[in-house]
Amino acid sequence: MNERRTEQIANRIQMLISEILQREVVDPRLNSLVINRIELARDGSFAKIFVSSYMPDADSVAILKVLKKASGFIRKNLAGKLDLRIVPTLRFQWDDSIKDGEEVLSTLRKLHVEDN
Repeated sequence: MNERRTEQIANRIQMLISEILQREVVDPRLNSLVINRIELARDGSFAKIFVSSYMPDADSVAILKVLKKASGFIRKNLAGKLDLRIVPTLRFQWDDSIKDGEEVLSTLRKLHVEDN
């Protein structure tokens, strides 16, 4: 599969998983979940899904356990919505990039205030 096609499929999977988590997985721990990006294997057999929460006190370990338990359900729902021969195996990974970005912005704001 070429790089452009892989990226298109990854974007479609990201959108569908977001919908599945919002509409079909009923767990309050997942209410603040954000899918930051997806890395799809070139052959489409494996997808690493990077997730985070916009809640600062979110329990990443608990959220990842819930996602691991629900991964089969999510994959089954994906299979019905994707026109692919192979539905990728899903692996969820916590991503602190939003939190890290907020810390950088906070530091920059403090520096800006100190300069004025």
